[in-house]
Amino acid sequence: MSVSTDLHDCRAASGAGAADDPALDLAFALSGVRLPGEHAEALWGALLQRLPWLADEPGVGVHAIRASWNDGGLLLSRRARLVLRLPRRRQADAMRLTGCTLQIETEQLEVGEARVRPLEPYPTLSARFVATGAADELAHQQSVEAMLGRLGMPLRFICGRMRTVRRGAGALSGAEVVLHDLRPEQSIAMQERGLGAGRHLGSGLFLPHKTISGID
Repeated sequence: MSVSTDLHDCRAASGAGAADDPALDLAFALSGVRLPGEHAEALWGALLQRLPWLADEPGVGVHAIRASWNDGGLLLSRRARLVLRLPRRRQADAMRLTGCTLQIETEQLEVGEARVRPLEPYPTLSARFVATGAADELAHQQSVEAMLGRLGMPLRFICGRMRTVRRGAGALSGAEVVLHDLRPEQSIAMQERGLGAGRHLGSGLFLPHKTISGID
């Protein structure tokens, strides 16, 4: 994990979730054909070129772009979105992405109009990948339990299978995590704070999850 990643997550942990500065998701329409399979680091770099303040803003996250795998890359559909999680006070600043072109390695993304998605207090939340750096599933579960304990959150969660994902020149190990039986204020706090490392690379960001069955 890079030093810049560590610094970013320390700032996020210390500043996210303030009652007077709630977070939201800003979903931008995208136009493009495909993305490299492992594009998170390149996407973050392209965003910093357009919005340099992201690097120093507590609580910023970049959701993984949902698309179909094909021949080692991702094929984008018309429904693909670039979703940023950020403090509400930064909404107008982030809107400046509209109309920009992001260079992601050899591919280009045209950023369209944005739609605000307020965070909703679902009792069950899911993060598709929480990076803990653990060597196995037991160690991962223990790490998640320790992080939740430090945040004063209920220790009711389910973890998926361990996997390793590439992030630039390095790699992060972790698994899906589903939290359940959260009170409304706990649900919003977990979405604003996130869990684990690499939220600017798509890790540790929670979304509403309507069922806890069928976890991978």
